[in-house]
Amino acid sequence: MLSRNVFALSMLALSTAAMADSIDLNLRNSAAQFQYSTAMGRDALGNTELHVGALYSNASNVNNTLVDLGVAVKDELGDNAPGFSVGVGIKGLAGHTAGTTESAIALGGMLRYSPPDLSRMGIIGQVYVAPNITTFGDADRYVETGLRVEYQVIPSAAAYIGYRDIKFNLNTGPNVTVDQGVFVGVRMSF
Repeated sequence: MLSRNVFALSMLALSTAAMADSIDLNLRNSAAQFQYSTAMGRDALGNTELHVGALYSNASNVNNTLVDLGVAVKDELGDNAPGFSVGVGIKGLAGHTAGTTESAIALGGMLRYSPPDLSRMGIIGQVYVAPNITTFGDADRYVETGLRVEYQVIPSAAAYIGYRDIKFNLNTGPNVTVDQGVFVGVRMSF
């Protein structure tokens, strides 16, 4: 019953936007991640974006899954820092790793730099953290970091290469790595 209600609320949230903004797929030898993002509007605080995603990783022959739903506000820094944009966000996530179940509410941010002379290129760094108070299940902390370099091939498609490290600290043991390593991907906007 609870899973049906969560699914219904997720579909309602996705249907409020008139049109999807982008889909993002990235792969590496033992992992695949899919992200769907839609614009929720623009206001004085910046561009608001809703995203939902899923990650599957089979690192070291252990099946790890992670799903997330979040909101982020992003905007350019302006004339004082040309080429830079920043964002802050919150996301809820649930994971299943090595026989344990974890969930968290994480806060995070991103920084993007596009050199003014190379506006099609971008370097993006992000971090999301959930301390013990907002981490549930078999975990007591969540940390996600990532860095990627992308190039806008055409106005509605970008290709990129990146590195990510996603970990939960477990209540009963050491850190468990959900995924870690270099990946390649594409992002398509429509």
